[in-house]
Amino acid sequence: MAIFELGKRKKYLYVVILFLFIFFLESNLLIANASARKEKINGFSTQDSIKPKERVLYDFMNNNTFEISTDTYIDLYIEYENNIMFRQTYFIINNSIPISLNISIKSELQSFGIMQSPQQPQRSNSRFRFGYNCIFRIRSNTSIDNITIRYRKVQLYGINPDSTYSLAIFETNKESWELVDTIENANETTSEKYIEGSITSLQQDTDYYITLFEVEVIQKDWTWLIVTISVIGIGIVALVVLISKKDYFQYLRTRTIPIEKGAHRLSLDEVLENQNRNKIIDLILNEPGIHFNELLRRTGLAAGNLVWHLDMLLTYKVIGKKRIGYFIAYFPYYQKNPISNVDLKLQKSKLTLEILQMIEKKPGMWNNLITKEFKVDHKTIQYHLNKLIDLGLIRFKKDGRKKKIYPNLESDYFNQE
Repeated sequence: MAIFELGKRKKYLYVVILFLFIFFLESNLLIANASARKEKINGFSTQDSIKPKERVLYDFMNNNTFEISTDTYIDLYIEYENNIMFRQTYFIINNSIPISLNISIKSELQSFGIMQSPQQPQRSNSRFRFGYNCIFRIRSNTSIDNITIRYRKVQLYGINPDSTYSLAIFETNKESWELVDTIENANETTSEKYIEGSITSLQQDTDYYITLFEVEVIQKDWTWLIVTISVIGIGIVALVVLISKKDYFQYLRTRTIPIEKGAHRLSLDEVLENQNRNKIIDLILNEPGIHFNELLRRTGLAAGNLVWHLDMLLTYKVIGKKRIGYFIAYFPYYQKNPISNVDLKLQKSKLTLEILQMIEKKPGMWNNLITKEFKVDHKTIQYHLNKLIDLGLIRFKKDGRKKKIYPNLESDYFNQE
C-alpha cells in the first residue's frame, strides 16, 4: 500500500513539473513575441530591414529613442541631427505593399533647406507654440495607407504632462502647417499618458514634415455662438433626412452599380454581416464626415484592422471617403454623390427621378411638355418639380411666358467624386 501511494505521488509530481515546464515555455514565447527587437546605435543614423508584425526599438546617441512596428516589409533609413537630445517617438505603419522609408529628424525647418517659414496652424479658439524642436521629414517610394505617431507624455522627452498638444503636418507646396487630429490616452499597464495622431494616404516620393505644437486655448464669451449654433441646428434638423441602417442596407442591395472586388471574394451580404464593419457603418451613418482617428477611438480596433475594414467597405462601395486638408472623412456611399443623401430621397420617388433624368437629357423643357410626356396631371408634375428645387437639382429660367427648366450643374449630384 505504501509503495502504491509513493507511486501515485511520483506520478503527481511529474505531472506538476510537466505543467510548470509548459507554462514557463509558453510564457517566454509570449514575452518574446510582445517585446521589441532592441538596437543600440552608436551614432545618429542607421539602416535596417523590418519584417511584417515586427516591432523594433532603436536607441540612438543623445538619449533619442525611435520605435517602429509594421504589418509590411520596410527598408528603413533614419538619421537624427546631432543637436537633438532626449526625444522619443513610436511609428505604427499599416500598408498593403512593402515600403522603402527615409526619415530625417532635425530641430527646425531651416535645417532642411526651407528658408521661408510656413504659417502656424490655425484654429479659431487656440494659439499654437512650437517648442518641441524636433521635426520629422518622411519620404517613401510608395504611397502609405496609414501612419500612427505616438509620443510618451513625459517631461524627460520634452513634453509637459500638464499641457495639450497637437500633431501638425506640412508640405512645401502649402502655405501653413495643417493640424492632425490628435488624441490623448493612457497605457493600461503603466497608466502613463501618451498622445497620438494618424496620417492617412501619404503619397509616394513626397516630403512630409511632422512635429508637435503646444496648444493654448483662448477663453472667449461663447454666448453669441451658442445662439447661432442653435438657430443653424434647427435649420439643419429641418433639412436633413436621417436614414436607418435597415433602409440603407436595402438601398445597397437594390442599387445597380459596378463593383470591382479586386482580391476580395465576399458577397455584399457577407461584408455587411461582420460585427466590426457594422460598428463602423453605424458610426458613419450617425455621424457622416467622421474622421479616421475618431473611428479608431470609437471602434476600439487596432489601426491596421480599421484600415482593412474601411478598405473592404470602400471596395464594395458601402461607404465613401473625402480628403479634407490632412484628414480623411468618411460618409455613406451614394452613387452620384457620396457626401449627401440626395440619391436615396430620389430613389423613394421613381417619378421624381425620371423627371430629373428627362431634364438632364433635354434641358430647357417646361411643365406642359413634361406633363404630356408622362401623361399625368400638371399639379403632380409641379409637386415633383418643387421637390427637385428643394434639393437644389434644377433651376428655372424665364423665356417669354415660359419658365424653362434646366439641371443645376453646380449641384454635387452632377459632380461625382
